[in-house]
Amino acid sequence: MSRSLLTAACFATVSSVWAEPSVLAEAHAEYIYQIDFSADGSLMATAAGDNTAILWDYSKQKKIHVLEDECAVYGAVLSPDGKTMATGNADGFVTLWDTVTGMQIKKAKHHADSVFTLTFSPKGNLLASGGGSSAGGDAVCRLLSLPDLKVVKELAGHERQIYGLAFSPDGNSLASGSSDKTIRLWDLSTGKATIWQGHTSDVYRGAFSPDGQQFASPSQDGTIRLWSVKTSEVVKTFTPKRKDPFYTVAFSSDGKSLAAVGDDRSLRLLALPNLTERWVKELSDYPLYALAYHPSTQAPAVAGEDGNLYLFQKKP
Repeated sequence: MSRSLLTAACFATVSSVWAEPSVLAEAHAEYIYQIDFSADGSLMATAAGDNTAILWDYSKQKKIHVLEDECAVYGAVLSPDGKTMATGNADGFVTLWDTVTGMQIKKAKHHADSVFTLTFSPKGNLLASGGGSSAGGDAVCRLLSLPDLKVVKELAGHERQIYGLAFSPDGNSLASGSSDKTIRLWDLSTGKATIWQGHTSDVYRGAFSPDGQQFASPSQDGTIRLWSVKTSEVVKTFTPKRKDPFYTVAFSSDGKSLAAVGDDRSLRLLALPNLTERWVKELSDYPLYALAYHPSTQAPAVAGEDGNLYLFQKKP
């Protein structure tokens, strides 16, 4: 089969699964930086530059709580049990919220600069937070106990701000992506890190494969790299013709594909293990920053600079 026919066949296969996305226009008044789902898929969290985070009823596509802050909210994540939502803001605060009442549980400031990224551990007993400033700033990752938000451990080593954090599926490791062009894989029992080098610019929100054997990293350098966790080697690199920055990646639950969004305003699907481009769909006139797979349907939710939410659904 020729390359053009193969591409057309792959496009038909993927596009036959998802209906056109529903668009929640102006879900936020400014940039949406992160999307996260509860484990059962009933709740969706979004963080944005309009000084709010929003908790959504996903099936109804309705707002449950609008959580107001005093500055831009860069991160919003849901605990594994869905009872708690954590947010990180431009003033260095981390806040815990009750998802039922929308009330604040705890607020703490352990960062001297912005908190760009947050993630709950798989067991839900820890929250990792990281960030910095445009000049680098406070680039220390902190592990916080729950629900008191006390610092359990500080992971220092990045020379510039941290943009992405991800726990390994077993919870024993934490990966951090930084503006210093590196990824650090932290052994949480020792606090020591293995440094992965290869990107030529900022590294953003990466993700572990479901089996924890690989890690995908999106970068300002216009590439996505697939790393072996065991060997710390790059297994594959995806480089499109136009090297626009990639900001977020997400693995499908079966580990067979990787979704990515970035400056080219498109949602892109890459087949694994070779990072072969299967499908591309332009969604917006502006860059896309946020991406998450719904845990049950595996339909993606996407957002970015225009403040819209693009919610895909499986075809009946």
